[in-house]
Amino acid sequence: MRTILHYLFLVRFRKLVSKDDNLAVFIIVLLYFGSAFLIYKNFEKFRSYVPLLFLEIVVYHLQRLDVELLKMKKNYKLILFIEYLIYSSPFYLVLLLKNEFIFIAAIILFKILLINAPKFNLKIIKYPFDTFNIYWHISFRKYKLIYILPILIAIIFMAVNSKNQNLLYAVFLGLSLITCIPSFERETTEEIKQNPFSAEKYLSCQFKNSIINTSYLVLPVALTLCFLLQWEKLIFLIFIFIVPLLNLLLKYIYFNNNYLQQIFFILFIASSIFLFGVPLLATPFIYKKATQNLNELKTC
Repeated sequence: MRTILHYLFLVRFRKLVSKDDNLAVFIIVLLYFGSAFLIYKNFEKFRSYVPLLFLEIVVYHLQRLDVELLKMKKNYKLILFIEYLIYSSPFYLVLLLKNEFIFIAAIILFKILLINAPKFNLKIIKYPFDTFNIYWHISFRKYKLIYILPILIAIIFMAVNSKNQNLLYAVFLGLSLITCIPSFERETTEEIKQNPFSAEKYLSCQFKNSIINTSYLVLPVALTLCFLLQWEKLIFLIFIFIVPLLNLLLKYIYFNNNYLQQIFFILFIASSIFLFGVPLLATPFIYKKATQNLNELKTC
């Protein structure tokens, strides 16, 4: 079992860092423990967000393709349970030190149910997304993003029940990040060159595609808020539409460097939150730069 767990850890880290990059692995582990320490020091503020700390395991489990191979071992469920236990160990330690035994029991029970749940085949799902940007379909099939939507809706019920507005805002932020994932993917330069539209028209079609597809994800959230009589929160759903549009602009500004796109996306969103949207005033300049880069891609 120890050998299997060792290889499972290597496989997971290899998706995040390059092979044999022990320093990067150490930094990731350090970030986990550093995050756990900050949560421990500010536990009363973060208490309502504890369930979110374990969502990463849910997403990872739904994406993994090696479960069928692991089933060759009779104790494969125990192997998965121990693996997930180790991944979340810093946060379990925080809950243990805070005597949150009910939380621990609930999360462990949920993981047991997750491991024993039947595997769903998402290939039978026909997504309603507009196909101008085919990466909406590809991303949702590849990363199993559709599973996250019912989890976010469940968190909305938790937030309203506990009267925690910050948890609602976290749901809006999480949903907006999901809508950004397709625009982190890239079409080839040849596809851009062969497209008959001008740079402005091409970008306009990308915007239209993003708004239509985002609407499909926002609709169940909006209906949930209406059902819970949270009418005043509907205005914040506009934010979910704005974020992927911004990411599209950054995509074409940093078309040849995905990492720079991610870095500036994080900086822009963080600064917009803390500066009450002031950086959004730079959007016309960002749009102009994106269209210039698209023109260069079409003519190079």
